Amino acid sequence: MLITEAIKTDYKKYIGSLIMINFASISITRWAQSGELFFLVLSFRDLIASYFFAKRQNAEVKSTKTMAIIAYISSGLPLLYFSAPFGLEIRLYRLIADLLTIVGFLIVTWATIDLGTKLGVSPAKRGTKQTKGLYRFIGHPMYLGYGIAQLGWIFINKWNIYIYLTSLVLFLIRAKSESNLFAKDGMSK
Repeated sequence: MLITEAIKTDYKKYIGSLIMINFASISITRWAQSGELFFLVLSFRDLIASYFFAKRQNAEVKSTKTMAIIAYISSGLPLLYFSAPFGLEIRLYRLIADLLTIVGFLIVTWATIDLGTKLGVSPAKRGTKQTKGLYRFIGHPMYLGYGIAQLGWIFINKWNIYIYLTSLVLFLIRAKSESNLFAKDGMSK
């Protein structure tokens, strides 16, 4: 009797990839409506993330469903930022927001390239701890980049402070969860 070993496929990475493609399409729509650079760059982030998710390595340690939900809410939350109030077009604020977007997403892009196929939304251990590139200097450069990029939205609309603070809290929760995964092996982040 021939016994074949079933290959275990990580379907969650494909589901994550599809979610990020949907986020990208929403970002493109928001960009087309508002003309905000942030949404255009966000759509590229989501498309790149979708690609890396589909190609990523299987995770050794999987996060809880709660952490996965927190991670996807955190990833989709920037889609909720309010544009400038009707009739309020202050060029200085838009310039500040665009500069923060560019700086923040340059950091995110560099961190994404450093992670490559280890990239994921939900905290999980995908191989060894990353210690090259930006990760040599900053434990969680991707969250730092997102924090910088999203900071500009406070200048665009004062109500965005609540979304921004929620994002920061979720980034801290995700960073702590990731650090805990590596701390269990004696490799604190």
